[in-house]
Amino acid sequence: MSSILKVEELNAGYGDVQVLWDVSLDLGKNEVVAILGPNGSGKTTLLKTIAGILKPKKGKIIFNGKRIDGMPPERIVQDGIALALAEKELFPAMTVKENLLLGAFNKHARKNFNENLELVYKIFPRLKERENQKAGTMSGGEQQMLAIGRALMTGARVLMLDEPSTGLAPLLVKSIFDGLRQLMETKQELSILLVEQRAIQAVELCDRGYILSNGRIVYEGDIREAVTSGSFMRKYLGV
Repeated sequence: MSSILKVEELNAGYGDVQVLWDVSLDLGKNEVVAILGPNGSGKTTLLKTIAGILKPKKGKIIFNGKRIDGMPPERIVQDGIALALAEKELFPAMTVKENLLLGAFNKHARKNFNENLELVYKIFPRLKERENQKAGTMSGGEQQMLAIGRALMTGARVLMLDEPSTGLAPLLVKSIFDGLRQLMETKQELSILLVEQRAIQAVELCDRGYILSNGRIVYEGDIREAVTSGSFMRKYLGV
């Protein structure tokens, strides 16, 4: 499988505090890859560095054959990588549709606005039902759907999701993951890099993955095999 995203020996952190140490991974076209690990292992730092929010101290990030490390976040989004953070960062006083509209700020996204909006409403029909509702009045699960939907409105070829199940009831977690599964069945030329605490849900969506521990990759391969190993889960995920 050809890679659309490659990270090579990435070192990153915050100021003088280094969080990631020589992290390497790749994401294939039309693939969902999981990144698992305990709290504080560097998962969110990795996504933020790929997205250009943090500048790497060392290493390469290659997207679609082109180096993007050091590029500004808005350029990375325009090129085709979108990040939906666990914090959601929505505009609470704006409606669902207005928040989605903000995701379509680049030229390519504006051109495909109607097509992308139809896709978002198809995988998360609750957003269509609430398109005129203010984002701040929605439930946590609905806000997570909106955050993912807004990222999709950019026309992304790589969608990075940071803990989409955080703080949600099991029924809403199921709705989120059902939507992601439908998304991969519906949208061509889309790859997902999924950071998730709920390992069981992650393996239902991903065949392959990585495990981060203390800022280093400690496992790469069949994620189902790793998650079903009790000793492995205790050692690396604290479960």
